[in-house]
Amino acid sequence: MHKLVMLVSFLVVGTLLIVLFTSNKGKITKIDVETLQNRLENEDITLIDVREVGEYEGGHIEGAVNAPLSSLNATELPHVKDEPIYIICRSGNRSAQAAQILSDRGYTEVYDVTGGMIAWEQK
Repeated sequence: MHKLVMLVSFLVVGTLLIVLFTSNKGKITKIDVETLQNRLENEDITLIDVREVGEYEGGHIEGAVNAPLSSLNATELPHVKDEPIYIICRSGNRSAQAAQILSDRGYTEVYDVTGGMIAWEQK
C-alpha cells in the first residue's frame, strides 16, 4: 500500500511539473468588437491587422498596423512584449493563429478580436 501511495504521489507531482513547465506564459484573451471599439475610443492601444496587404488596403480600422499572418513567422514585431496587443483579421481564424504565435514569442497580454472585420463592419 505504501508503494502505491508513493507511486501516485510521484505521478501527481510529475504531472504538475509538466503542466507548469509546458504551459503558455502569455495569455490570450478573446474580446468582441464592441470591447475593441470601446478600448480604441478610450485608450491608446496597439492593433495589429493580420490580413494580407490587399485585404488591409481594401479597408481597415483606423490606426491598425498591417502585419500579415503569412509573414508573421519571419517578422519580429517592433512592439513591447509586456504591453497589450490586439489582433484582428477578417473572421477570427488568422487572428487566433497570430495571437498564439505572439504568445509563444513572449507577448504577455494578447487580445484576439472574435469575429474580425466581418463583425466590425456589422456592428
